[in-house]
Amino acid sequence: MNLVMKVGTPVEKNMQTSLSKRTIGCIGKCTSGLSVDELDQITDNINKTLNHPRGREIFKKFLEQYDLRDNLECLALFEICFEIIEREQKFLQSKKEPLLESLIENVKQVQEMATDLDGVSQIDRALLERFNEALNSNSRNSLLSILEDTRNCCRDHLRSIHEKFKQYASEPCPMSR
Repeated sequence: MNLVMKVGTPVEKNMQTSLSKRTIGCIGKCTSGLSVDELDQITDNINKTLNHPRGREIFKKFLEQYDLRDNLECLALFEICFEIIEREQKFLQSKKEPLLESLIENVKQVQEMATDLDGVSQIDRALLERFNEALNSNSRNSLLSILEDTRNCCRDHLRSIHEKFKQYASEPCPMSR
C-alpha cells in the first residue's frame, strides 16, 4: 500500500511535531537533551544564543574549543553586563532601592575589563570615555546605559563568529566518527 502525504495533512503535521519535540542525543558539544526546536532557536541568531542560558553555555564551549580568547573575554564581559543589568531591573521591580555604591563598583569592574579587551574593535576610546562620564555623574540611568551599550558592543562583536558557531552546532558528534 502506498501512503501519499500532502503538504499540510494531519499525518505531516504529526511528523513535524514529533520531529521538533525529539531531543538531541550527545553530540559532544553539550547539546544533549535539547529539542531540535531549542537547538534551532539558540542557533538562529546571536541575540537568541546570548539570551538563552544553554545557548551561552554551548557558545562558550565552541569558543573554548577553538581557543578564541578575544571572543571568550568578550563573552565574559557580555555576561557580567547582562547579570548586573538583570539584577538592577529586579531591584527596580521589587521597589527596593539598590545601593548606588554597589552599581558604581560593578561599573568600575566592567570598565577595567573593557579597557583590557584589546581585540574588540567595538569597544573604542569613545565608549571608554563614556565610562568616566557615567561614573562621575552618579546617575543610576547613566551607569545602566553604559552597561547596556557595553553589552551591545560585545554582542555586535560576537555576531561575526556566530555563523561558524551555527555550523559547529549542526555538525555530527565528533565522538561518533
